[in-house]
Amino acid sequence: MVWRETWHGRTFLEWPVRVVEDTGERVAVYLATGTRFAFPPGSWPFDGEHPWAARGAWQGHGLLVTHCFRDAFAIWHFWDGPKRAFAGWYVNLQAPFRRDEMAFETQDYELDLWITPDGVWRWKDEDALLDWVRRGRFTESEVAAIRAEGERVLAAWPFPTGWEAWEPDPSWCAPVLASEGM
Repeated sequence: MVWRETWHGRTFLEWPVRVVEDTGERVAVYLATGTRFAFPPGSWPFDGEHPWAARGAWQGHGLLVTHCFRDAFAIWHFWDGPKRAFAGWYVNLQAPFRRDEMAFETQDYELDLWITPDGVWRWKDEDALLDWVRRGRFTESEVAAIRAEGERVLAAWPFPTGWEAWEPDPSWCAPVLASEGM
């Protein structure tokens, strides 16, 4: 499947993911180390290039993302070190996934939460979110709703998720987009 990031119907970032679980209500996808990102030409609707453009591909351990289709967030699971120790959860505040046979589509809301395995949490990218209001990507009322969604996640406290010890099949390599010869 392809994960697409959009803004007002315009795709500005794509990457291929492997579906690990799909219950119809919840999906878990895996982003393998070395998976290349695609940035359609002229697609970033703001000044300059997308912030991930210089990366080119996912670095570090692979990433497992869980998302319930009705939720305005996804939980990214991170591992670290040579023994692949669980490092924490990243709550990516985003539009609920829309899907078709080939893709999941969402819009990143910029504000995120980082939660360590021992439960310590912090907001991430608060300043960047406020800058997006100034630049016209979000309104102040949208920012309030985004923050409220993060507060709902914290109040519900869905951690641990049950995926912390999950490991990808060692035979899985980084998939490529169809435009790259998938």
